[in-house]
Order: sequence, then structure tokens, then C-alpha cells
Amino acid sequence: MKVSIIIPTKNDADTLEKCLQAIFNQDFPKDEIEIVIVDGYSKDGTTEIAKKFGCKVVYEKIGTIGGARNIGVENSTGDYIVFTDADCVPEIDWLKNLIREFRDERVASVGGPNITPEDDTEFAKCVGHVLEFLSSFGARYAFKADKVLEIYHNPTCNSAYRRKVFEEVGGFNVKLITCDDEELDYRIRKKGYKILFTPYARVYHYRRPTWKSFAKMSWKYGIGRGQVIKLGREFVKWYYCTPSALILLIFLLLALSIAFPIFAFIAISILVAGSIGIGLIGLYLALKTKKSFLTYSLLIAIWFWGYGLGMLRGLIKAAR
Repeated sequence: MKVSIIIPTKNDADTLEKCLQAIFNQDFPKDEIEIVIVDGYSKDGTTEIAKKFGCKVVYEKIGTIGGARNIGVENSTGDYIVFTDADCVPEIDWLKNLIREFRDERVASVGGPNITPEDDTEFAKCVGHVLEFLSSFGARYAFKADKVLEIYHNPTCNSAYRRKVFEEVGGFNVKLITCDDEELDYRIRKKGYKILFTPYARVYHYRRPTWKSFAKMSWKYGIGRGQVIKLGREFVKWYYCTPSALILLIFLLLALSIAFPIFAFIAISILVAGSIGIGLIGLYLALKTKKSFLTYSLLIAIWFWGYGLGMLRGLIKAAR
């Protein structure tokens, strides 16, 4: 029952060692674990750290996370394929708790929660709280539950697959910027297999540490959502599409205001109402966590505009 752990990397020297140390400390037979690092030609010593731990290191030029993970699978030998990221630190029983849920042959994939670590920065903790809030509407990035349940998707920072099923459905769509894991899980479920979430297989996921990296994340997630929507209506959900729909409405009203000034008033009213809404969410999170109202409000505004505009870009730059 060999397990291959696939970790895509690029300039992750700051976090990879902690990740690999946690994997080597797993309560799981060491001779049944294989670690494959798929590197995008890092320049900061990432691969040196991987080699120090005895990991298999391969390289990729595809440029998408799904492409990197596919290469990792191609260079692995395990019966089970487990994905995590270089900025994740698994708990000691993570692997054991993932694999034990494959008792039913119909189960093709199992995932667990990714939790903001206590030693993350204050800014990153705010990012984590924002992601948890957004996930409460139906998104799965920071999803939490207190029992094992069937689910439609687990993010690949913490998920495992039967190799035979992964290969049967053809792996990740390498053209998708993001949402490649959700699209893969959809194809798996379409084949009649089950995907489970277990709260007992936990990883601690360091969040984006800067405003710039969070904005970039928002933009890329939006592009990926726009791309995957072009592949099927099943990827269209109201909580994903609301930011782009409102942005389009505002642009349309401003364009119409050239001929009919009343539309400018309507557009401004929507912007004001949206700003109040963002402020109320920021206030709610600030009261709940005793952290900065301004930080939360700005993060939510960045996510709204970055994700919303990114999704519109993705609808134009669609995967075929």
C-alpha cells in the first residue's frame, strides 16, 4: 500500500523544510512513503532542501499547478497519490487518517481541512479568517466539518486519490490556472465514485503573507473560475459569480450614464452599498477575532475586485 506524496514547488525554501519534517514524522510506515518534489526551477535553494530529505526531485515547464502535479504522478509509484503544498505542515496522523477512509472501493478521493497555524503572522491570520468566511457560503478552500462526510471537492493542499481512478479520468486539466482540482473531482464523481472529507486529516496551511501575494491569489483564483465555467454549468454557483456580475453591472451602468446621467447615480449607489457591505463584514470579523477592522475590510475589497475582474479575464481566456 505504497503512498506517493506530490509537492509542487517554486522558491519555497522558507516553508518546505518544515513541511518535509512533518511528513517524515508521520505515524505511518516509512518504507511505504515516497515523496516527489515537482519544481518550477527554483532559485532560492528549494531543491537543495528537498534533496537533503532524500526526496525525488523532478522539474516542470508547463507553468500550471495542475501540470506540475501531473508530472509528479507520472514520476511516482504509489497505489495512492497524496497532494499537499510546500507551505503546509501536516499533523502526525495526517496520512494515516487520509488512507483509512479508502476502505470502500467506491471512494476515489479523501481530503481534510487546511487550518491557519498559530505561529503564522497576524496579517496571514486575517487572510485565513477571510478565507474561512468566504468558504462558509459554499466554497471549499477553508471548509471545516466535525465528521466524515461525502463532499463534492477537496482542495489539493490536502487530498489523496486512488492512482487507478486518477489515471482513469486523465489527471488534471493542465490548461486551468486554478480550479483544476475541482474540475478533476467533478470528473471523478461523474464516473460514479465518491469523494470524502475527514476532519481528522489536518494540515496547517500558512496563508499569503503580504497584500501583493493576496491580491495575486485573488486574481488567479478568479481567472481559474472563469476558465472552468466555460467547461460546464456545474461550475457556476452564485457565490462564485456574484463579484463579477456586480462589476459588470457597474461598468454597464457607467457606460449608459454617458447618454442617461441617472445611471451614474445608480452605479454610485451600488458602489456605496457594496462598500457598506464590505465594512459590515470587516466589522463582524474584527469583533469575532479581536483583530483589525481595516485589514479585514481591505482584504475583502481586494478579493472582491481581484477575484471578480480575474473571473471576467478567465471567461475570455477560457480553457478548451
